[in-house]
Amino acid sequence: MLAKRWAELVMNFPKASIFLVVLVAVILGAGAKDAEFSANQRDFFKSTDQHLNDLIKLEDEYASDKNIMVIVEPSDKDVFTRNTLRAIQALTEFGWQIPYSQRVESLSNHLYTRVDGDELMVEYLVSDESTLSDQDLAERRQYATGKVGVKDYLITPAGDIALVVVALNLPQDKEGQAAVEVVDYVKEHIKAIRAQYPDVHFRIAGQVAVEVTLPEIVETDGRTIFPIALVLVFLFLTFVLRDLLGNLACIATALVSILAGMGAVLWSGVKVSPILANTPAIIVILAMADCIHVMVNYAQGLAQGLDKKQALIKSIEVNFSPIIFTSLTTAISFFALNFSESPPFAHMGTAAGIGILYAMLASISFLPALVYYLPSKASGVTVFPPMGGLIRFYQPHANKIIAGFVAVMVLLGSLVPLNRLDDNFVEFFDDNLEIRRNMDFLIERISGSVVVNLSLPATSKGGIYDPEYLALLEDLQNKLQQSPNFRSATSLLEVMKTLNRNMHQDDPDWYTIPDSRELASQYLLMYEMSLPFGQDLNNLVNFDRSESRVIVIYDQLSDKELINLEAQLKQWLQLHEFDTDSAVIGSGNLAFAHMQFTNVNNLSKGFVVALVFISFLLIFMFRSWSLGLTSMIPNLFPAAMAFGLWGVISGKIGFGMSVGITITLGIVVDDTIHFLAKYKYGREQLKLNNYRSVEYAMDTVGVAMILTTAMMAITFTSLLFSDFVPNQDLGLITIITIICAVLVDLILLPVILLKIFGDQDTEPAGSGQRAAS
Repeated sequence: MLAKRWAELVMNFPKASIFLVVLVAVILGAGAKDAEFSANQRDFFKSTDQHLNDLIKLEDEYASDKNIMVIVEPSDKDVFTRNTLRAIQALTEFGWQIPYSQRVESLSNHLYTRVDGDELMVEYLVSDESTLSDQDLAERRQYATGKVGVKDYLITPAGDIALVVVALNLPQDKEGQAAVEVVDYVKEHIKAIRAQYPDVHFRIAGQVAVEVTLPEIVETDGRTIFPIALVLVFLFLTFVLRDLLGNLACIATALVSILAGMGAVLWSGVKVSPILANTPAIIVILAMADCIHVMVNYAQGLAQGLDKKQALIKSIEVNFSPIIFTSLTTAISFFALNFSESPPFAHMGTAAGIGILYAMLASISFLPALVYYLPSKASGVTVFPPMGGLIRFYQPHANKIIAGFVAVMVLLGSLVPLNRLDDNFVEFFDDNLEIRRNMDFLIERISGSVVVNLSLPATSKGGIYDPEYLALLEDLQNKLQQSPNFRSATSLLEVMKTLNRNMHQDDPDWYTIPDSRELASQYLLMYEMSLPFGQDLNNLVNFDRSESRVIVIYDQLSDKELINLEAQLKQWLQLHEFDTDSAVIGSGNLAFAHMQFTNVNNLSKGFVVALVFISFLLIFMFRSWSLGLTSMIPNLFPAAMAFGLWGVISGKIGFGMSVGITITLGIVVDDTIHFLAKYKYGREQLKLNNYRSVEYAMDTVGVAMILTTAMMAITFTSLLFSDFVPNQDLGLITIITIICAVLVDLILLPVILLKIFGDQDTEPAGSGQRAAS
């Protein structure tokens, strides 16, 4: 028998077993020596992602969307006091000193156009408040709080909060490092400005500030999640095994598995993302599940009077097939993450899968060989009572138990539709973080969080001056404003209509599109010649004036709403006969929405593929179609139950949840395999009847299943301490799923086996226990 031969080989050459496992782990782990961390939001996308490339195309044509913002909130709730305006002016001047700054926008340097006689005057809205009278300030306050493109962007309609926006042009070859440099620089200098203006509250926000928070979270998680997972595992095993040295041997097994899994992936040159960084905690948890099964059966062997070597051989032999097949099924579920549209999740799946397979090898070689040299007895396991006696309770109540589970399943299954696809990059961060609070404040009080860009081609060079083209921009503006979530839009249209009004003595009736292409061209030429440094129109029009950009800001939109909005915009483009290959709709929010939808669809395919592979693997393992098909019930019920509960708890299917759909399948299958493997061992090797085989499985694996479930549930709580919300979601759905799984495997599965294969005990009492021993 292969299992027995393997067990004897390991225990006859324990030193070689230890050396080889450590050597291979060190070789694989060497791949981590040059690992780099990536905090770039765009690393969540494949390089071929069409929606990301549309955004990059827009940035190359016009200007980058990367920015950092400072929210200005005076304590007196009035931005147009002289003290607050001086603070905004100081921030504006400081904005140009920020590394990689490309453009600064604020009330201080917003361009205020008017006509003086025959001359077009272009000046800053509030360049120096000391030169303006109270009447001037009142007029400019009224202008700012009512001006399209200023209100709901640089100032609230109530005039109580203002915003200073600094557009950045970060070098692509060191974008992450440059972003950190920018945020550190801004934080340091804002301290001085706060001291100078104590009555004004300043908050730092913006895309770059959000992105830089990622490495900070990873650093914090590195000091919390992995250590917390190790501490929880250590304390749990100390309580269960009551064997410090055996406990340390289990942890050593997990550590070599982490080294192998992470190192193997990092050899390929991938960067460490916030997702990949949490893989070690997952490997620890799943490796410990294998270790517990080995240690439990080792302790049971010692309790039956076997010597140490024979007890270890017996434990390896009994767990050989279950550990191999549980590891294979769990690894398959993690490898299925390679169906993900987001590379970091694929990297995590590969690293976890390799780590799990290495834990499989180490738990049936390295661990028993190491325990052999340690004074380890795992005496705490023997204090747990056997669970086979529960069968006598299940038998007379079998129909009620099945009916109860079916009722619960129907109820929770009916709640699954409450779940909805929804994600937002800002909401990846826990609301106890300053950047999350600042971004929420920005969204609620002054500006939306969803930005959509449209680049609309004209029919020729200089075609953006045509009244027909400008009329299309106006029609688009009207279309955009129909959305209840619309906040503001910036485009060439507003500039041209304002200039036309200015050139007609600021008569409001002339706030219209210029009558001819020539007139519009002259207006814009005169306007651009008057613009100060850094205030050109390159963010709105391209070099040869053949295209212009419309920047639209919306309040919070769900992924579905955002994709529907894109579909409406594409319909508008087709209706107005734009070349949809030339017209571009680009947005980081939109790219994330599409990736999330694709991610869920692809991971659903991965789930099906993993399920098919696992099903055939179980049929092969048990060499029985009936057992293989029976195993599908405890494999699918827990996931359906968990996602029904999630519909009540949250209902939001985001990044973490979409991954949880796939990986929990492999974890759930573990308990089923261990139970059915022991059941089959009782039927075929010990020649027990069906009743006694179920009882034997409950006796030999029931305690270990409860212990591994408790250990995983406790240690997966380490992910709940992360400030990265997808990690929290993954941890919580996994905890819910494995608890549902152990209930199904220890209650429903035994009852199903009794109902299908016979529930009558035809052997004398105690024969099952005698055969087992």
